[in-house]
Amino acid sequence: MPQALEQEFYRKVEAWFSRLLEESPVAATALGDHRFDGRLADYSRAGLARKERLLREALEDWRKLDPSQLGLEARLDYEVVLRLTQSYLREFERVRGHQRNPSAYVYECVGGVFLLLVRDFAPFPERLKSMVARTQEIPRVLREAQENLVPEEIPPVWVEIALESVQRVIPAFAFFLPALALRVPRLSPKMLRASRAAVRALRQYQAFLAERVQPHARGNFAVGEALFEEILREDHLLPYRAEELLRLGQELLRRTREEMEAQAQRIDPRRSAQAILEEAKNRHPAPKEILPAYRREVERAREFVRREGVVTLPEGESLRVEPTPPALRPTIPFAAYMMPGPLEKKQEGIFWVTPPDRLMPPRARKEKLRGHFWAKIPVTVVHEAYPGHHLQLVYANRYAKTLPRKLGSALSSLFVEGWAFYCEELMENLGYLNDPVQKLARLSDQLWRAARIVIDVSLHTGTMTVEEAVEFLVREVGMERSNALAEVRRYTLSPTQPLSYLVGKLEILKVIEEVRRARPELSLRELHEALLSQGSLPPKLLRERLLAG
Repeated sequence: MPQALEQEFYRKVEAWFSRLLEESPVAATALGDHRFDGRLADYSRAGLARKERLLREALEDWRKLDPSQLGLEARLDYEVVLRLTQSYLREFERVRGHQRNPSAYVYECVGGVFLLLVRDFAPFPERLKSMVARTQEIPRVLREAQENLVPEEIPPVWVEIALESVQRVIPAFAFFLPALALRVPRLSPKMLRASRAAVRALRQYQAFLAERVQPHARGNFAVGEALFEEILREDHLLPYRAEELLRLGQELLRRTREEMEAQAQRIDPRRSAQAILEEAKNRHPAPKEILPAYRREVERAREFVRREGVVTLPEGESLRVEPTPPALRPTIPFAAYMMPGPLEKKQEGIFWVTPPDRLMPPRARKEKLRGHFWAKIPVTVVHEAYPGHHLQLVYANRYAKTLPRKLGSALSSLFVEGWAFYCEELMENLGYLNDPVQKLARLSDQLWRAARIVIDVSLHTGTMTVEEAVEFLVREVGMERSNALAEVRRYTLSPTQPLSYLVGKLEILKVIEEVRRARPELSLRELHEALLSQGSLPPKLLRERLLAG
C-alpha cells in the first residue's frame, strides 16, 4: 500500500508540475523544459484565474494525502511540494505581484527573450525562432500589465525599479537583437518587425508608469510582521520571531565588527578596518579588465576545489562569466549567479558580473569600480562559483533523485545562500583566501550579511524606510551609496531572502555539527557530498534526512 501511494503521489506531482510550467513558460525555459519557448505567460484575467485554480486544486490534492503513510524520502518530498504550492498561492493572493509589481512584467518580457539567448541548449537558429515569437508577444504582455496594475497600491520604489529597467532594455530591442538576427537571414526581417513593435510597447509602458502610475503610487512594499513570520515558518521552516531575528542580526553585527578590528590590528595596528578596506577599494581592475579578472579567478578556485578534495566536481558542469543583463542591473550591484535548469542536459551556469556602464553618472561608475576591488574578487568567486552557488546547484541538478528535491531552491533560499556563504569561511580555513586583506574583505561581507538580517526584518515590519536602509548600509557596512541603493531595492522585493545568507549558514553549521557527531568517520569531501546530494532542502528537512536511521 505505501508503495502504491508513493507512486500515485509522484504521478500527481509530475502532472501538476507539467501544467504549472505550461502556465509559466519563462519559468519552464529557466528550468530546462523547452516545450513553451515561443510563448510568454498569459496575464489576462482568464489566464490569472486559470493559474489560481491550478494552485488551489493542487493544494487540495496534497492535503488529502496522509504523509504519515509515506516513506521518509517521499514524506520529505511531500513537505516540499505542499509548502511550495502554499508559497505560490500566498504570493498570488496576498503579495499580488501581478497588481503591484510593474517590474514583474518587464522581467517576463526581457527574461523570456534573453534566457533563450544566454542558454546554449539548442542551435542558435532554433533559439532565435523562439526569441522572435516571444518578442512578438511583448506588446500583449505589457497591455495586460496596464490592465492589471493598481497604481495606488504600487510602492514608489517599485516604480523606480521598473522605470530604470525599461530604460536599460530599450536599446537591446532597438539595436542589439535586430543586429544579432542578421546571423539567420530568413528570421532577420521578422525579428526587426517584432523588435520595433516591442520598443514601441516598452516606450508606451514607460510613459504609462511615469504619467499614470508614479504620481499615484502610494503602496507599501512591507509585508508586515505576521506575513513575514509566516514565510519564515512555512517556507524556511524556521522557528524565529521577527524580533528574535532582529536581535540576532544586531548581535552578529557587533561580533563581526570586533573580528574585523582584530584582523585590522594584525594588518596594521595604526589603522581601522574601515580605513584599510577603503584603501583596498582603490586597487581594482580597469573597467575592461573586470570580466577577465573574474574569469581567471573562477579557474583558480575550480582547480583548488578539485585538487584539495573539497567536493567532487559534478560531471559535465561548466560556468561562463558574463556581464549582468541591463534590465537586472538596478537590483544587482556586484554579481549574481544563474543556475542551469534542473531539467537541462547541459549543466552550464552563468556568473553575472555588473560592470560600470555608460548610463551611470561618473561618481556611480567610480563607486561600481571600487566594489570590484582585487581583494574582494576571490571572495565573490568562492560564493558564486566554486564551491559556492554553481557547484551546489549543479550538484543538486545532477544527483538529487526526485523532482521535488530538485525544486527545493524554489521553496527556500536558506540552503542555497547559506551554503555559498559557508564556503567563504571554509575556503579561508583551507588556505585559499590567505591574504590578510582578503580575510578582512570576507569579514566585511559577513558584516554586510548581518546588516541584511537587520534591514530585512526592519523593512518588512515597517520600522525602516528605503532611505534609512540605504544609509544603514553606507554607515554600518561602508558600502558605496549607489550600490547600497541597488541592494535595498532588491530587499524590498524579496522578504526573508536577504536574511537567508547568514541565517542559512548558521543553520547549515548546526546540521554539520550533528552529522559529524553521528558519523565521525566522514571525510570533508564525504560530508559535503552528503549535504549536497539532497538538493536544496531547507536545513530542517536536511537534518531529518541525514540523521535518519
